[in-house]
Amino acid sequence: MTNANQLLHQSRYKKYLIWLIPFISLFALVVLMKASGNGQTQQAPTEVKKLLVNVMPIQWDQQYVQRRLVVGRAEAPQTAAIGFDLSGPVMDILVDEGQWVVEGQILAKLDDQRFRAQMNELSAILNRATSEANLAKISLKRVVELVDRKLESAQRLDESRESVNAAKAFVDEILARRQTLLVEIGKTKLLAPFAGSVVSRLVDKGTVVRAGQTLFNLQQSGQLEVRFALSADYVDKFSLEQVITLSTHSDQVLGKIKSIAQQRRLDTRTVDIIVSLTEQNTAILPGDLLHIDISSNINAQGFWVPRKALVSNVRGLWSLFAVEAIDGEHQLVAKLVEMVHADDKKSFVRGALQEGEPVVIEGVQRLVPGQKVLINDNPETLANVILGSP
Repeated sequence: MTNANQLLHQSRYKKYLIWLIPFISLFALVVLMKASGNGQTQQAPTEVKKLLVNVMPIQWDQQYVQRRLVVGRAEAPQTAAIGFDLSGPVMDILVDEGQWVVEGQILAKLDDQRFRAQMNELSAILNRATSEANLAKISLKRVVELVDRKLESAQRLDESRESVNAAKAFVDEILARRQTLLVEIGKTKLLAPFAGSVVSRLVDKGTVVRAGQTLFNLQQSGQLEVRFALSADYVDKFSLEQVITLSTHSDQVLGKIKSIAQQRRLDTRTVDIIVSLTEQNTAILPGDLLHIDISSNINAQGFWVPRKALVSNVRGLWSLFAVEAIDGEHQLVAKLVEMVHADDKKSFVRGALQEGEPVVIEGVQRLVPGQKVLINDNPETLANVILGSP
């Protein structure tokens, strides 16, 4: 009997224990959660911090200044591709590339043996013609004496006189042929047409050249000229003898307009102007690029903003952030604008904005429409932002 009671008590104890363990676990979990919650500091929610943005009021303009750089190429006053008028082998080359030459200096020689032989032949013919002319004169003198004595007819006298004239004409012909040959011999020497430098030498000694073939490219020394190709809209801004400033990559020089073309080029539809440099600058060489600044007033309604105030938008438009007062707070509103003109720091734009309306001028990459901000319209700060100062 005792054993039976013990078994019954053990069975009831196990049953209560099965229900008690989950209850104890749940109670411990609640206690832990409460304890962890009590360890946190209870704080009231704070207001979101507002960004401070630099703004400027819109000021509408009726025009803007458009600046353009027109590039020109420096060139020598004269350039020439020179060669012999005759054909034949080149006997000697006396100059090389980069060498300075003076006007009339011999640059190259052509083989002239054939012309020397012809000269010897003409000299022999001239001696014979001279002798025949002298003989005709002596014969005429004797015929005149005979005619005076009535020993010769007048017909014979006329024939003697014409023989003398024919002999003189033959001598003159030989002299003329000799002069022509001397001219041809002179052409076997290639002379510099002006003082300058040899840009290139295209043949070597011993080369057989044809008449007119280029042997040297020569450019004249002296003040350089710069050729600019301008559109017709800009040509009217210049006049002959006008002094203008030209710029290189590191310096500026003065030049005077030498000529303005009176027709357009067919390939570029531009008009050429030639500017003669009035200052000697050894740093400028033929082929160097120089440029001039041309400014024009363009009538267009819009306003200037810094380029960093713009955000790229769709279909070629741009957007900027205007600041509007909504419910007593400053909020950002995105405005679409069209870029009319731009330089390296500012852009001339137009859009649906009012005169004096403030717009954000920098830091737009961290802003979104509808954002609440604080504004800074300090004139000194705005000047630094617009001009790019630190």
